[in-house]
Amino acid sequence: MEQKRDKSHDGDHERISPVLLKSRTGEFDLESILFLKLRNLGIHDLGCIGECINLERLDLSGNNITTLAPLASLRLLSVLNLCANRISNLDPLRNCESLQNLNLAGNVLNSFECLYALQPLRKLEIFALKTTRIIIPIQFAETQPIDHMF
Repeated sequence: MEQKRDKSHDGDHERISPVLLKSRTGEFDLESILFLKLRNLGIHDLGCIGECINLERLDLSGNNITTLAPLASLRLLSVLNLCANRISNLDPLRNCESLQNLNLAGNVLNSFECLYALQPLRKLEIFALKTTRIIIPIQFAETQPIDHMF
């Protein structure tokens, strides 16, 4: 009988697994990982990334990520590159209180309202949205001036 292959171990890395993280960083303990570059790997599921609680810099650009829920536990994260994914909701980032640099270029955000999730991030200095499509409902565009959002 043929063994079923776990795609988190294949070349396309659809899901972030402890094996992938350990092989990419050389660390044996996920809590020891401080910097992580996982660009263009076809990742759509962030899996166990939330276990890297001491992570400071994370590059997930060029993947197929749609949900950011596992990032909510990364309170020490200061640099996050999410460009060229399929992200539409930013709510989990509100817990990343150390975030200073955020790149969301090339994503499709549901609305300007989803940017409110970034409001608690007092340390956020650099924020890139270039080439990001934001879907704005007509009633929101008519009632909420952009300069009053933050």
